[in-house]
Amino acid sequence: MKEKKFKMDFVSSETLNDKPQNKRISFILSKVSDGSILVTDGVLKPEEEMELIKETMRKVDDGFPGIEVCSLKRQTKGVQLFMERFTDQTERFQAFIGNLRGRPAVKTSLRTGLTLIGPAKLIKKIKKNPDSFSVLTEV
Repeated sequence: MKEKKFKMDFVSSETLNDKPQNKRISFILSKVSDGSILVTDGVLKPEEEMELIKETMRKVDDGFPGIEVCSLKRQTKGVQLFMERFTDQTERFQAFIGNLRGRPAVKTSLRTGLTLIGPAKLIKKIKKNPDSFSVLTEV
């Protein structure tokens, strides 16, 4: 009987934060396309997650059926919420100015949390609760 395996890659948010958005999405998709389940200690912003889904849809074929994404974002309040929103606005402004000057995209930071991204052919079910999630895989 052949042993079935799956691969999990644990990637720090620092690794992803060092990349501009388009390189970050390419990095994630290359890991998942190779059959790995990627876990990181950060959460993509909603715009980035939408872009990841768009890129995934462009690559869907018989060999790559798509991805499953599940994130747990730490709840922010008070000053921390203000700083998160301020950072988002600063990054948007920097990207706008960069686009006007024809410069490459600005690096953005992941939000604090936990994210799992994997190939749809391996991840059969994700059950998410407010403060946890469980994943059923099939190899």
